[in-house]
Amino acid sequence: MSTPPVLRSIDQILGLADGGDYLPDLLDRMEANNIEMRQHSQDYQTTAKAKVSITISMSLDRFGQLEMVIEDKITGPKPPKHKAVGWMNGTGGVTTHNPAQSRMEIRDAGDGRRELRTAE
Repeated sequence: MSTPPVLRSIDQILGLADGGDYLPDLLDRMEANNIEMRQHSQDYQTTAKAKVSITISMSLDRFGQLEMVIEDKITGPKPPKHKAVGWMNGTGGVTTHNPAQSRMEIRDAGDGRRELRTAE
């Protein structure tokens, strides 16, 4: 009498779920995420990051039957955050000019020469 095979790898365990339909579906969704990551990396000229989380909850009854509930979450790359730079002035307002730096303006001196003057 031979002993029944023992499941020793995670793909064998995941292959049991939903009558064998779960693992191919998970792999398809991971492949779609890979394509999304590649497109994100090309669109934004940056590294694309993603996360795949698989949780297997198990319960064992007194007869030795093991029930496994598998949940997964695939989080794709996030678009870059929108950034801006401004300066705080003395009254708490935000401006695009650094108040600690004087501003220089270039004006035409008339004969093709240019001169720098501080803004007044």
